[in-house]
This record gives sequence, structure tokens and C-alpha cells, in this order.
Amino acid sequence: MVILSSQMFLLQECITGNKDRGILILMKYTAAVLIALFSLLILSCGADSSDAEQESVAEVASELDTVPVESAIEPVNAIDEPGESASQPGADDNKADHLPAEAVASDEELFLIENGHAGLFEVGMSSEAIENIAQAYEDIEFEEADIMLEGTPAPVIRITLPRETSEALVLELDGEDAAVFRIRVNSERFVTDKGIGTASTFSELQANYEFEGVFWGDGGNPLIVIEELEASVLLEPGDWWVMGEVEGEIPPETKISAILIL
Repeated sequence: MVILSSQMFLLQECITGNKDRGILILMKYTAAVLIALFSLLILSCGADSSDAEQESVAEVASELDTVPVESAIEPVNAIDEPGESASQPGADDNKADHLPAEAVASDEELFLIENGHAGLFEVGMSSEAIENIAQAYEDIEFEEADIMLEGTPAPVIRITLPRETSEALVLELDGEDAAVFRIRVNSERFVTDKGIGTASTFSELQANYEFEGVFWGDGGNPLIVIEELEASVLLEPGDWWVMGEVEGEIPPETKISAILIL
């Protein structure tokens, strides 16, 4: 419509002799028409794009609505890579401190006699620690008592193992700080790294350890000091033991009655 009007106006101008002025006016009208057309085109494209975006968003929302909650959340594996554990807060803090004694001690260690130790029990440990250590031994029984040592009552803890009728260990306590100062081993299950225990004989003791002489021990029983073990061995007395003296030779089959760990 605008172009037709412009052509008619140009024709009129040409008839009246103002041709140049008519062409100029026609060019202005044509430019205005083109600008208007471009504006309409841009608005049309923008509307189509907005509709497309809205349709895309609606499709995504519809798809999300159909996804189950369980599948939308990926499970977290405890182990991300082979050999690598997932980090847990405090998981690595002081692990060894929380392990029970039975988890860190072998059967040999539970019944090994060595310097200052009878199994997991040791000279110098507090009476409070004894109950914790005792958990490493199955069905162990222990009781507090007083015994006479050299005419003086002394506190002790008697420990009995399963299937044994007498105490396996007697932990003698210091009366001042209640710490263990001596361990008396009675059970045959406790042995040294050379296999010597209360089931051993005098000849077996001679073959494995060096010692000098036989002395008067607890209750007047014969006693042998083994410096290598920092311990003393009590022998079962016989006719050869008279008033704290050895008469003749000690029979090779003489049994060890107890081992005292200092």
C-alpha cells in the first residue's frame, strides 16, 4: 500500500515537473518500508524461538517427572577404586587403640614366658589394666585375695584358666601403688621360647639355661636363679633337699613347681 502510494506520488511529481524531488521522497518511503519489514521479521523469529524454548523446557520437565527417585540418586560405593577405601570421618584415628587384646596377640604370645612377662601380663602393670588384658584369654577367672609373704599379708590377683582347677598365675601386687611386682607361674601352658615351663624337669632346665647353685626359696623350697630370663625357678623338693642344702645330686627327673618372674 505504501509503495503504491509512493509510485502514484512520484508519477504526479513527474507530471508536474518535480522528478528529482519525487525520486527522493520515494527512496525515503522505500527505506521506511524495509525497516518496518525487518522489524516484523525479527519479532516473528523471536516469538518462534521463545515458543521452542518453552516447548523444550516442558519436555525436560516431563521427562524428569517420569524418572524414579531411586534411579536419580547414584549410590555411593564404600570403595571408589580397587584397594582404595572411601574416607570416613575419624575412620583412621587410633585404630590400634580400639582393637581388643585378642585381635593383636597370637596364641604363642598369650602363653610366652619372657623377661618381665607371663603372656600378656607383665611386671609393673597396674591392677586396673589386668582386667582389660584378661579379656584376651577365653573364660578367664580372676579374684583378689591376700596371702602371707614372709609373715606379712600381701594383696594378690589369682588367675584361673578354663579347664584348670588351680590358679594359673598369681600376680603379686605392691601394697603402695597396687602395681604388679612379681608373677608366679603355676600353669603348664606358659613356657619360655625354649619350651621350659612347669611341666619341665631339672635336666631340661640344665640343658637350656645357665645358672649357679640352688638357694632357699619361698616356703623353704629349692630355688634356681635364671639371669637370662630375669626369673627364678622353684623345684619340687625331695630327699636331696635337706635344711636348705643340696645333699648329693639333684635327680634329673625333678619337676619344676613354679616360675617366679621379677
